[in-house]
Amino acid sequence: MVDLETVKKYRPSALALVDEETKEATFKVGIGSSSANDHGISFGGVTNDNKKLATATLPIPADVEDAKEYVLDKVGLALANLAKVEAGIKGALEEIKNERETIAANIKVSV
Repeated sequence: MVDLETVKKYRPSALALVDEETKEATFKVGIGSSSANDHGISFGGVTNDNKKLATATLPIPADVEDAKEYVLDKVGLALANLAKVEAGIKGALEEIKNERETIAANIKVSV
């Protein structure tokens, strides 16, 4: 979750897939209430484990027999697009880290 917040602050463009022709975002990753659809996914603020990974919760109706198939049907495209955005997030985090280290090395504090 911290990684998403960092990228949102310093490289928000890394949280979206953009159509090369129209230059419009076709898919976005956000932080807020947990939801997912073909246009984006938003991660809630609660994580299910100690790794502090971003999570999204999808309610599954009681009459659904195959939960995986249901998830694939409802948000499969969102999950495929999320994988593409995640690749860009990793690169953005590395850039942010390097920039911050360079800037920090040049900051002199006088007391």
